[in-house]
Amino acid sequence: MVKTKVSPDSVSEPTKEQLRIVALHQAIPFVGFGFMDNSILLLSGEAIDMYLGVKLGISTMCAAALGNIISDLAGVALGTVIEDAVVKWSKKLEQVTNGRIRLPPMPKLTYDQRNLRSVRFSTQMGCAVGLTIGCILGMFPLLFFPEVHHNCDNDANNGTSHGGNDVVSSSLQEFQSENERLKAEVTLLRGKFKTLAKEKQDAIWDKGY
Repeated sequence: MVKTKVSPDSVSEPTKEQLRIVALHQAIPFVGFGFMDNSILLLSGEAIDMYLGVKLGISTMCAAALGNIISDLAGVALGTVIEDAVVKWSKKLEQVTNGRIRLPPMPKLTYDQRNLRSVRFSTQMGCAVGLTIGCILGMFPLLFFPEVHHNCDNDANNGTSHGGNDVVSSSLQEFQSENERLKAEVTLLRGKFKTLAKEKQDAIWDKGY
């Protein structure tokens, strides 16, 4: 039996409604994934920075990278759990609302239709939109973090400002003291020049010693 390759032009294009449903089915699980990924990243990165940063001598960016590793591992491990939870919650929501709010079923697309550019683009867009929304929602731990870093930054800025003023004041004092010293040396040299001029006028150098 010889398999014939189906031309993309001969495959029927899914409707816009079907494409929206495909994007929705892809977006909902990624909302949960983005939420979990970003929240675990912030929590683990903050914990590593606060408790291990000083002991290990690592930077804040290194702590964030380690937190990202932990969040990615958690995403891989809990990916199926999130998808199952989405299906379960959608069914419960449908029961509570008596069918007024329900997740539309996934369109029955053929293998060739799933490989169409429009379907793949809808899938990618759904993943991107869901992940973006989830990551934004996953920033909620920032609301509960103490403002230690913010205060430290303010203190550092204030310290820099005060330090800059101290440096300017110290430099000004050194300049004034150096100016006074140079004035004293100039006065001393003037006195010596006057003495030499008087000795020359009195012809002391011609008389010898």
